[in-house]
Amino acid sequence: MDRTELTVIIVGGSVSGLSLANMLEKAGIRFVLLEANDDIAPQVGASIGLQPNGLRILDQLGCADELISLVDMPLQNSYIRVSDGSAIAHHRNVHDNIMARHGYPTIFIDRQMLLETLYNNLRSKAPVMVGQRVESITRLDDLVEVVTSKGETFRGDILVGADGIFSTVRKEMWRIGNDMSPGYFPLDEGSKVPCDYKCIFGISRPIAALTKGVHYVHNQYYSYLIITGPGGRVYWFLFAKLDTTLFGKDIPRYSKSDEEELARQHASDPITPTVAFGVLYAARTSSVLTPLHEYVYEKWHFERVMTIGDAAHKFEPLTGFGGNSAIETAATLTNYLVSKKDSALSRSEIHDIFSNTQNDRFQRVSSLVADAHARQQNDAHETPLLAFLARVLPRIMSQEATLQLLSNKLVGASRLEMFPVPKRGHSIPYNDELPAKPLRSTWLPTSIAAICQYTLYQFSNKLLLPLEIPSSFAGVPVRRQFLGIGFLDELLSTLVSVFGVPLTGPNQAQKLQLAYFTPVIFSSVVDWTIESYRAGGGGTLISYPSLFGVAYQILGIGRIAPLYNLATLFTHVTHRAFGTAAGRPVAKEVADSLIPSLTLGYILPTVAMFGPFQNKHTWQGFVALWQPFPIIVGLLTSGISPLSKRLASRKDVTAKQTKQREKPQKNATPTSLRLIYAVGATASALAHFWSMYRIWKSPELSFSQVFGRFGGLLSASHASDPQSDILLFFQRDMFLNIASVFVQNIYRIFHLRALGYVTTKEAGIASAATVLAQGIIGPAATQIGLCGWREEVFSRVNRLTYHTQGNGALLGISRLETLLEEK
Repeated sequence: MDRTELTVIIVGGSVSGLSLANMLEKAGIRFVLLEANDDIAPQVGASIGLQPNGLRILDQLGCADELISLVDMPLQNSYIRVSDGSAIAHHRNVHDNIMARHGYPTIFIDRQMLLETLYNNLRSKAPVMVGQRVESITRLDDLVEVVTSKGETFRGDILVGADGIFSTVRKEMWRIGNDMSPGYFPLDEGSKVPCDYKCIFGISRPIAALTKGVHYVHNQYYSYLIITGPGGRVYWFLFAKLDTTLFGKDIPRYSKSDEEELARQHASDPITPTVAFGVLYAARTSSVLTPLHEYVYEKWHFERVMTIGDAAHKFEPLTGFGGNSAIETAATLTNYLVSKKDSALSRSEIHDIFSNTQNDRFQRVSSLVADAHARQQNDAHETPLLAFLARVLPRIMSQEATLQLLSNKLVGASRLEMFPVPKRGHSIPYNDELPAKPLRSTWLPTSIAAICQYTLYQFSNKLLLPLEIPSSFAGVPVRRQFLGIGFLDELLSTLVSVFGVPLTGPNQAQKLQLAYFTPVIFSSVVDWTIESYRAGGGGTLISYPSLFGVAYQILGIGRIAPLYNLATLFTHVTHRAFGTAAGRPVAKEVADSLIPSLTLGYILPTVAMFGPFQNKHTWQGFVALWQPFPIIVGLLTSGISPLSKRLASRKDVTAKQTKQREKPQKNATPTSLRLIYAVGATASALAHFWSMYRIWKSPELSFSQVFGRFGGLLSASHASDPQSDILLFFQRDMFLNIASVFVQNIYRIFHLRALGYVTTKEAGIASAATVLAQGIIGPAATQIGLCGWREEVFSRVNRLTYHTQGNGALLGISRLETLLEEK
């Protein structure tokens, strides 16, 4: 053997074993694969689900297109059903949505098909040897040696056990480890492996009465997973809970008669209202009953031996992450091996390679194994609480939220770092595509932000005291009729009389404070309106900014802004897509409608409100017109945007325009949004400069007169007279709003860093700029500017994932936007 070249012995022609063989061959690392069976791809009646995380790696190996092409009926429909077969949730366009989000779909095929594809993808089949069951492993000084059932001996630098849950390699590794280093492996770890469920899995001939798609059927202490596969064949799983959790050697092996008895007991179970399980079982072409081990072993390696796949981490199959995780672990191991492929490895180098592989993968696979177990508990209604949640949550969860749960499990996937990933458009970046590594834990900063907002809300209740309402407006009686609707006229009359004090009174500080306050309010109007149209926030509280707007017009924005920002934090937690690149798109017609909506709904009424008008009756009308601006802006946006879309659809599209549309966008931020942010920030900054100049130049004005003394702002007391009390209310209202927005902006910067969308350095610079900009350009310009910067960050992330394939088909964000429109 040439000792200058690394040699890897792979035991097991499993998904992980053949995947590793392909990776090593592509990386130029010598290997030999030993498979116990005489057939490298036997038909054992098993199916396998390939998720985007696995297909991405297989795409690097050149296998993904072939595997995806096997699926002639994409899984567009997903159903959650209860014990009578009726559907309580139906998700549509699932295949297309997952493709748009991650670049690859979720597919189900025969496990045999995957093994055949992996085997055929090898340029050289010579290193793959079938009928070679490993009998023993011996540690040599600088090699590892295996002896097979045929009496043949193989030697290599390292040995990788990809031989499943009943791994011979793992048993031999334990034996060697316990002999050489007692206590290295946990004592009798095999007895700790639990089994809570048994499962009949099988493949059946096409059944015309069965609705095509994926069916999750809930029952008490058992459940089903039914999937339509290539050619109409049906993959099915019956999961049945054991009477008690079994461990290790107490876990039984089942016979064919055990399988048939369990199938007989469940033959009448409805899968759909028209198809029972007995129909599936009668149409089976293959089936087997097996116990479902679920475990992540504490240590995967010793000396020159390592286990991967089911030999290291065994999944419950319901979520379809077992095989994909095996592929990921093989890829991670290959990444570490590549740097050492040109020489024999020392013990310390081998230890580092194996240890780094396990460290990189352990937390992720542990989380996914736990997730699969929890999903099975849910589907089988193990407890009354789970039964209740399983019936309620599918009815109220949006499809976007359901897809995001899957996305959360995909984005942290490994890949082969030495090979490029083929360009496939996707709207959600994988973690390894981001500028920085995402943070694992965000609960502490989120909790701090929530506590700050709640504290500000409590302060607002103490500081925003009831006012004595004036009875006149610029010396004339306040109008009592505006709309002819009693309670609305009374409300408008109250607001007009209060606003009349700064608008018409002699106090220049009071007038300047209101003039400064209006851009501050405008910045929140811009922010909240745009956020309400984000794809990921649909149906949440923050998608109804007019409700918050009406509330703050009556109660003060300083009281309502903390509540809005608390709702935003809650949305980030419950609708995680809202804070990601996938949840950021704002439809072009909405962006285009914002300019006229903000102009007509806020800017012009604000200008008119400041007057002055000789006719005080008319002036009061304009002041009243300004009050419902949150509703007016919302109505204008929702009314103009569909009109804009309709007009755009009527325009003739030239061939050149069509070609341009098919190209990936270099800039994912709509021009209208950029214009709003740029003009809004500039105008707000100019208003800030003008206000500071007025204070500096006028001997009658001071900063404390206009904006209040800090002690006075925080003292829960009234001013000396009603007019001064109104000024103090406005000052406190603005102060509380600015404080709430500041906390929210700092949290938004942190959130971008937590997602990995910006580096720590970028987040630090943005935070420092946010602090400094408060005094330099003002809080309104700072808020709008930060919103614009954040938009550019999301655009940058989108550009990382936005590609076209060779056929020019538009993928990624555009596909996601289309699906959202259809939905």
